[in-house]
Amino acid sequence: MRKKAVFIVFCIILAAAVSACAPYDNNGENESNSGINETIPDTNIANISIEPNDNFLDEEHYITYGDSTKEKIGKDYIGLFINGSIIRNADLFSDNETIFVPLDPVCGSLGVQLDLDNEYKNGTIMDGDNKIEFSVDRSNVEVNGKEIKLDASPRLHNDKVYVPLSFAAETLNARVGYFDGQDTSKPHIIVRMPHVMISRYPDSYRKLTEEEAVERVREQLIVAFEKKFGEFVPFDENDDKGRLSEEAYLRKIITNLTVKSENDRYYVIPVVYDFWVDKYRGDVYTFYNGIVMQINIFDPNAEGALAFPG
Repeated sequence: MRKKAVFIVFCIILAAAVSACAPYDNNGENESNSGINETIPDTNIANISIEPNDNFLDEEHYITYGDSTKEKIGKDYIGLFINGSIIRNADLFSDNETIFVPLDPVCGSLGVQLDLDNEYKNGTIMDGDNKIEFSVDRSNVEVNGKEIKLDASPRLHNDKVYVPLSFAAETLNARVGYFDGQDTSKPHIIVRMPHVMISRYPDSYRKLTEEEAVERVREQLIVAFEKKFGEFVPFDENDDKGRLSEEAYLRKIITNLTVKSENDRYYVIPVVYDFWVDKYRGDVYTFYNGIVMQINIFDPNAEGALAFPG
């Protein structure tokens, strides 16, 4: 009897272990090789509204976060995204065309250890086997004892250590980029708002392909479509006989989805407005580029899921 009980307990533990190891998709279903990486944190962009300072004037414009807190966007505001998440109150600044970013959230978001002395004059970063040593107001940093010269020196700003954007690229092997808020031919996450992008992902993480991202959006749109109109039938161009009904218009969009652009974290797929797909987790967001830009997680089962504003 005791052996049987032990065997049953063993089976329960084994089943739990197998379940925990199976990838978990955005709809709560286990799916092998789904492209979702459970160990990578999800991003914080859901339910964010951004009222950009398009005129670069001293007017009150804000980012409103999902918890209803606000951050003012001044005329010199530069946003900071790290691994697809927006960093609150990063307070980036530019000096002689060099952009400075706060070191603490950069290290925290990239998973490296930062130690500063009590006066914030010297610091050490442990990044795996790499040891990075730097000093405020000194443009040379040491990586495993080898000196690297930056385009500007780290400095103190509002009692925090800031480093030039190149620091992340040259010492932490991160991808970096800057978007001026206007030239959308350049990589960007948000339009109409200057921002810096920093990213670094383990090589072991599998990204969704463009085709997988498109199919993920299509599947969710079909769920929403069928709740509103009934069975989805792919659009046939031979059916186009002039002005399309709302149902036919949506069928045409869903049938012909394609990736328009991408950045380090998201594929951008036009629907009525843009849908974003997280390359690493598979989450699907909507981005509405109105006077106030809005980012929301897409819920195909929600009432009004296909009621696009604007």
